[in-house]
Amino acid sequence: MELPGGPVDDEGRAVNEPLLAALTGAAVGGCAECVQRLLEEVAAEPACVARLVEVARLTAIHTNRGELPGYMTEDDDPSGPAAPEFKRLVRAVTAAEAVTVVCEQMTGAERHAAASTAVEMLVGQLRVANSIGFDDSETLAELCCAVAAMLVEWWFSSAAMARREFTEAWKQHAFGHREAGLPDDGTNALALLLGALLHHQARQDQVVGEDLRPLVFTRVLPALESPERAGVVLAGFVAPPHTDTVSVPIKRYARANPEFLAELCRYLRSALTVHVKDCPHGLRESDHACTLAHRGPALGQDAGPQVAAPTPEEGMRVALPWIGFREDEPAEDAPSGHDAGHVWQINVDRIVLERWDADAAHWNEAISEDSSVSEPNYRHEVGLEPLCCPSCDSHGPFLAEGAWDDPLTLHCRCGVTTMSPLDARPDDLGRRLLKRLILCEADPSYAGRRLLAPLAGFRERAQKARESNWYRGPDDEDVAVAETIDLDRGDLVAALTDALQPRLPKRHEGRALTLLLLQILEALSAPAVHDSPDGRRLAQAVRDLLTDLKEESDRWAPARAPVVDRLRTWQAEGGPQLWQDAWARTLEMAECSFARYRVGDGLIADGCAGVTLAQYLLAREADCGVDQITADDVRSLTLPGDKQKADQDPSPVMLRCAERLKALGHDLNADDDPVARLWQHLATDRPTGTFGDQRAPALTLGLDTLLGERSFYRVRL
Repeated sequence: MELPGGPVDDEGRAVNEPLLAALTGAAVGGCAECVQRLLEEVAAEPACVARLVEVARLTAIHTNRGELPGYMTEDDDPSGPAAPEFKRLVRAVTAAEAVTVVCEQMTGAERHAAASTAVEMLVGQLRVANSIGFDDSETLAELCCAVAAMLVEWWFSSAAMARREFTEAWKQHAFGHREAGLPDDGTNALALLLGALLHHQARQDQVVGEDLRPLVFTRVLPALESPERAGVVLAGFVAPPHTDTVSVPIKRYARANPEFLAELCRYLRSALTVHVKDCPHGLRESDHACTLAHRGPALGQDAGPQVAAPTPEEGMRVALPWIGFREDEPAEDAPSGHDAGHVWQINVDRIVLERWDADAAHWNEAISEDSSVSEPNYRHEVGLEPLCCPSCDSHGPFLAEGAWDDPLTLHCRCGVTTMSPLDARPDDLGRRLLKRLILCEADPSYAGRRLLAPLAGFRERAQKARESNWYRGPDDEDVAVAETIDLDRGDLVAALTDALQPRLPKRHEGRALTLLLLQILEALSAPAVHDSPDGRRLAQAVRDLLTDLKEESDRWAPARAPVVDRLRTWQAEGGPQLWQDAWARTLEMAECSFARYRVGDGLIADGCAGVTLAQYLLAREADCGVDQITADDVRSLTLPGDKQKADQDPSPVMLRCAERLKALGHDLNADDDPVARLWQHLATDRPTGTFGDQRAPALTLGLDTLLGERSFYRVRL
């Protein structure tokens, strides 16, 4: 009677299949003498004993609806005839250990006892299957693994950054340890561990049948707090046999790498915490006992946010969306004149919030890593958008309710109440948002007053940036926004509206300045804010900021000019024909390499000017055309003698170049000589861009940028 498994085991050891077939056939036929003789031979071959135990275990799983009877695994279970040696090997198979190696460590008598029990169990299970057949219905283990996979997938779909973080961590294990045979998709590992813990909890809670809805899945959190405890459960979990290609390598790798197991536990703790936080049944319960019945609707495909009614009296509830949203801590304490427990009821037309978009961040990362994209189309990751009811997608109006320090309760006209959790931390989005609404209700001018600090902070950061060596003027997008705002208009609200073209209630993305001005526009649009002293202070602060930004933009306007335009300006100053030929050759190179570049820190423009000067100088000295001068010739001009010494102190290079220009008849202090004027510019010290306050002549810095050994450009003439 041939057994499944093939001629070799997982470790590559040969398995005597004819011997096992003869033993099984003798056992089925009832030849006790033959069985005893063949058992002696099987016991002498560890790989055969291991295969016999594996097949007996697999048959028992199929005849017991995915479970292993206690008498096959537990040493203190007296209900069956299993030998301790057999139980030890069954546990080894379940834990994905190298069973043949375990058999080799046994004595011949121990292997004989294990094989005797295995063949007895196998024949008994086969007779049961022959009389009543196998039950092909879904097992508890399969149900638990399926539910675990849905719990994990829901978490990943609602938290894109969590998926990215886990995927990167998984790749380090899967590709860094290819010999482990881990699957490419790490979601299977999370689902396997969570499925094992859910299965363990279901058996403890005596959940029977196919209905897992009453299972309180949060009871597995203590096990996730202890990776050692979770590892024990995982090792003893009888995973569905069809998942062996995934479960076996994961179990083995988790046993050998405690850090890996701890990572899985950490991610699963985060996943379950998010599920509990988003459960509408527990929004007003501390330590909510969340069941799978609560999460069922949310886990279904194409299901929106789950709406639930814990009791008929409480009405329908839905969790407040919070992933990606940001709300600053209120700038003031609770309004005076009200009791500490005063419950506010506030009507609001809409609530505008700042939200970070994980999809845009993922797009930007993909663009930045794609070397084929020459002009990256980056998206703004942060934007303003009105809070919408998760049930009906309405942007308002809402009725906000709650006391200071309470979680938010937001009533929509669709009949659904949006709530933040009762046991959320003080910095929870719902608590902070309710405080903002309370402060605005008590004093409408707070809507403008709260923006004074962010506005001052933005200006302070801008001023601090101007003191840095790397600063090359305000951001182009900020300048574009400032330039479109007509500060001569008396109505700042109208000026901001025309310039910003707000897209609310649709999402409006932008840089920090754009979003700040949008919030200011939203606040000043209310007459109670616009006409208040705080509103006037805010409007004046905006005017001061934009005026300063425009002045700073004008100061740095040359840095925003295209490099090619800057070079043409120098060329237009005139000079001898050889000088003009050098400029023409440099411009041809610049139009090819730097057509879309701006002057910025000036290094590229100075490098191009240095190339022009070098071509002219070398061509004059050699009495040849500039087309005979190569990039190596230009490079040698700035690196004579000891290269290391020249790198440390560029003054000898500058002195030598000055002497050679004078020898050609140029007065380097003259104002009417284009060559001398360019030399004066290139001899000026510029910041090197390194740490500290180091400076060097523009000539050597520019040429090193274009032609140096570590140059990113390495242009050719």
